[in-house]
Amino acid sequence: MRSVFAYPGNMADAQNNARAIMEAGCLDAFVTTFVYRRDGRIAKMIDRLPRGAGDRMRRQLSRRSVDEIDADLVHAYPTWELLRTLAMRMTRGPIAADMAWDRLSHNFDRLVARRYVERTEAIHSYEYTARDGFRRAKSHGVARVLYLPSLDSRRFEEIRRRERAEWPELAGPYDGYFDRKFTERYDRRCEEIDLADVIVTNSTLTARSHVDAGARAEKFLAVPLAAPPTIDAVRDRPAGAGEPLKVIWAGSFSLRKGAHYMLQAWGHLNAGRAAHLDIYGAIAVPERLLARAGSGVTFHGSVARPELFRAFGAADVLVFPTLSDGFGMVVTEAMAHGLPVIATTEAGAADLVTPESGLIVPAANAQALADALQWCLDNRLALSAMRHGALATARQRQWADYRRELVAGLGPALARAGYAPRFECPA
Repeated sequence: MRSVFAYPGNMADAQNNARAIMEAGCLDAFVTTFVYRRDGRIAKMIDRLPRGAGDRMRRQLSRRSVDEIDADLVHAYPTWELLRTLAMRMTRGPIAADMAWDRLSHNFDRLVARRYVERTEAIHSYEYTARDGFRRAKSHGVARVLYLPSLDSRRFEEIRRRERAEWPELAGPYDGYFDRKFTERYDRRCEEIDLADVIVTNSTLTARSHVDAGARAEKFLAVPLAAPPTIDAVRDRPAGAGEPLKVIWAGSFSLRKGAHYMLQAWGHLNAGRAAHLDIYGAIAVPERLLARAGSGVTFHGSVARPELFRAFGAADVLVFPTLSDGFGMVVTEAMAHGLPVIATTEAGAADLVTPESGLIVPAANAQALADALQWCLDNRLALSAMRHGALATARQRQWADYRRELVAGLGPALARAGYAPRFECPA
């Protein structure tokens, strides 16, 4: 079935979704916004810069490269993404960047609807950038596949309001703006779900949240995401011997990720010099909340992925106390580096965490999180042994495995929707 895949970014899951269709011999185009081409004009301009500045810019832009799809199939429309990036860098606060993102999403959707729907047999789009394309596709008998990586938005909105009521420190100056936007955005996503023939989610948790909200269960295909390439072998770390337990956080330090429960749990643990917490990621909670951090906590801010992955190699356990995550790629990234994880029941990636590779705790429960960290302190040898289990889990769930499962599931799902798909599973 000839297919166009549309996504305004270049995250690993989107690239691998498109690559799965390409490997099945069915991809007409991967439509996106800004793409950094390592042999393109921008790369040649960077080569002329002083070495330090050029290296920094190259590292930043390399995050926007598309490496999984043949270059001749990549169709880039960068204008609105460049404007969004400019808004983020030139303004303080999130509102201008959010408005630019909103406009980008709608313009991208309209572009795909206008230029690509009538030239293909199936349109594959991501949430919030699919409505106009799906409307047009439906009128032309084109199959509609929606990729839905987020849990039901109303479910998280209820969580957000609950947390702000219980934790007044979380209230921020921009809450009113986002509260006003919620209904409009939720309605758009609901229409996309109604228009879709097949809905691909990144976990059973994500699918279940939308079915519970009223979506038709027979539309859903849940395919858990995968791990990046793994390290060759685990380098055993000495357990104890006076070394503090090294705990690492990776990702935005935000309400959604459970930042406030992490700080509360760290206070409950009260480990002193026996444990240290390194937080990597942008701070997205009010400054006054950080006063709860206490001793033994270091905020590193956002860092390049190579630096983060080196930190994984030096740590003992990743903590991921999310309140609402359809998957949580940081979990599989950590396990690919032989790092055990503590995740919550509200992370889709918890499906992949076993007793041999980590611990699962209830979300929004600081005491349970503190107890898990205490177990790590008290069982350093057992925690060290989990490094092998984490690496084994990551090796068993690579992107090639994900792509095969996706294509194998798409054919029957589209057939149930009344189409005659022609997909071949990649070898």
